[in-house]
Amino acid sequence: TTKQDSKFKLEYEIMDFTTKILQNNLSSKEGVKAKEYLEQRNINDEIIKDFKIGLALNESTYLYNVLTKKGYDINKLDELGLITKDGIRGYDKFVNRIMIPICNLEGSVVGYTGRIFNNEDSAKYINTKETSIYKKGNILFNYHNAKNYIRETKCAILVEGNMDAIRMYSSGIRNVLALMGTAMTKEQVGILKKLRV
Repeated sequence: TTKQDSKFKLEYEIMDFTTKILQNNLSSKEGVKAKEYLEQRNINDEIIKDFKIGLALNESTYLYNVLTKKGYDINKLDELGLITKDGIRGYDKFVNRIMIPICNLEGSVVGYTGRIFNNEDSAKYINTKETSIYKKGNILFNYHNAKNYIRETKCAILVEGNMDAIRMYSSGIRNVLALMGTAMTKEQVGILKKLRV
């Protein structure tokens, strides 16, 4: 573990635990419609597993209840963008959405993109806000999965959004990275340079 990791051990632990809950939700009976949506887009179980895709249930305090019961502090959950604090209570930031984890360069989950799958909400995507462990400009989505393929092929394919990257990856194009809808930063250029592309 790096110094950075040990400093934010609790944050990474919370994100890891949350990801497991969301993955379980997708495999439950509540996840049937979301699974169908993914299958229609050729995202099969293997891809779901590779990207640790999950589901935020259609309940406004589900994650809040599970995470606080586990003993995690409400302020920390708010700081990580998992809940919105309202006085002494909290409400889930992501409700009724397919959850795509955003991983750092080492593959630890640091945030999420939540996507609608039944058109009930006007915002197609909701992303985690920047936090102590998530700085959008320092990350390329799918880097940890793609880096070896990029080294082998000496080529990186850059796309705009996470879902674009997942769909290309599921078509067998494994050297794909996403910018997550932002302009490319010098940090991201540096990451690519290290791969000697």
